[in-house]
Amino acid sequence: MAILSGVAFLACWSVDQTYLAPALLVAVALSGRFPRPGLVDVLALLLGVWVVASLGWTVDTAATRSAVYLYGTCVLLLVAVRHIVTTARDLLAVGGAFLAGCLVRTYELIRDPSVSGDLGRAGAFDLSVRYGIEGFNINLTAYTMVAGILLAVLLGTVGGLPRAARLVLYAIVALLSYAVLLSGTRGALAALLLGAAYLLCSRATPRACWLVAAVVVPAVLLLVPLGMGEVTLLRLDGLVADRATGDLAGRMLVWPEAVAVWGQSPLAGIGAGAFMAVSSWGIGAHSLLLTLGADLGLVGVLCYAAVLAAAVRPVGRASRLGARLAGLFLVMFLPIWLTGHWEAALAAWLPLALFSLVPALAVDRPQGTGGRHHRRARRSGPDGVLSPRGGRRSAVVPGGSGDPTPQVGVLAQHAL
Repeated sequence: MAILSGVAFLACWSVDQTYLAPALLVAVALSGRFPRPGLVDVLALLLGVWVVASLGWTVDTAATRSAVYLYGTCVLLLVAVRHIVTTARDLLAVGGAFLAGCLVRTYELIRDPSVSGDLGRAGAFDLSVRYGIEGFNINLTAYTMVAGILLAVLLGTVGGLPRAARLVLYAIVALLSYAVLLSGTRGALAALLLGAAYLLCSRATPRACWLVAAVVVPAVLLLVPLGMGEVTLLRLDGLVADRATGDLAGRMLVWPEAVAVWGQSPLAGIGAGAFMAVSSWGIGAHSLLLTLGADLGLVGVLCYAAVLAAAVRPVGRASRLGARLAGLFLVMFLPIWLTGHWEAALAAWLPLALFSLVPALAVDRPQGTGGRHHRRARRSGPDGVLSPRGGRRSAVVPGGSGDPTPQVGVLAQHAL
């Protein structure tokens, strides 16, 4: 757990992450248990195998080798987290370590920022001036803060947390939101706005909102990069007048090229990480769908989508609160998936791994006929989605294909 927590901290704090994969292997070895992969783990490993296989047909071997390591580390992180984290306290430790790294980054951003644009802002929402961290991608900084906010919300649902701990999590959400505002990254700001709107709308009808998110998010990721909704995107781009480009900062120029490259090898792609090497614009596709499609083909797209679905769907089915958490995950990552590079970032895969454990770590409650007393006990369950002890995952295989609903306890409806 100490090694895994250290990796979680470094996932958002350290620029050089080449040594994290060996650390994860050591952590799994020291657990003393042989991994029992569930559906999510198997699908992630299949994605990793396909990425490695793309070395056989890549158009740029050096770029693909680098991508193989990135994807491999992400897959290993997901498997290691799901293998080692067996209680809610473990989840708090790993998630808390990631938040600690986010806070260090926020401190650096406020104390000694590198400035892009004029020397100062005319106002708090003057996004023409962007503040970043020297040597660290400014967009990745903002996306990482969004991931931290998601994890803070998840940790706030853990049962038995004292009020002071919840207040600390609220303060962390505010600080990380301020860091996103300083970065001026419009995709991350859109993620915060969509997340806040979703939490408000889903309070009354969580399951309906979850179903809408589960349908709308994939549809937007599929249709927009292929040319649908360009007028709407240009209008949104124009809302930030001081940074309006008329082409969504070049994304509408590179998307058609990525579609064309994907069309050259629709099933297998041109090799993991290779599109950026052959792009005439010298940049990546800036779209989850087109990056995966151009690099890994339809097979890679389906493998990646299967990992996301297998990890998030059981959470959405677990309960009303689980539905809110799953929908929030999809809605907040939508702008980043749509316009950024987030497919092989450890800060993206760590929240996915922790979110996928919610059904498995939820409190197991007796399902016998307990009469009125039993029903009253269920209604007065723990204050949160997870018990402090969490319970071992003997009845629920992580990522298993079975319905996890019978094993999960009643989730507190006021936790969010």
